[in-house]
Amino acid sequence: MEPGEIYWADLPTGRRPAIVVSREDLNRGTYVVAVLCTSSNYATRSQLPHCVPFQAGEFGLPKDCVAQCETISFLDKTDIDTSSGSIGVLDEARMREIIRAIGHVLEADCEPD
Repeated sequence: MEPGEIYWADLPTGRRPAIVVSREDLNRGTYVVAVLCTSSNYATRSQLPHCVPFQAGEFGLPKDCVAQCETISFLDKTDIDTSSGSIGVLDEARMREIIRAIGHVLEADCEPD
């Protein structure tokens, strides 16, 4: 698993796309992965500074949604559907948006290398 990959995940709120945000080297040997949950509450959340909007079809996402950067979750790898492969992979520009939005949540200036 690599940062920016999107997988179906079984969350308490149901099965949703989840975006991997933890570093690749941390994902290799551990049982947990840091992900961002997505929300289909696009109209309300798409303008918030801690959310990154996506339209249906972008990066394999099935419908309009937002990455909720205030909901970094640590999921057990067994809760992530890796057997079907990733839904898609964010490009560098979108991953930068994610990291900046996480920085907004933490009140830090985050900029990826």
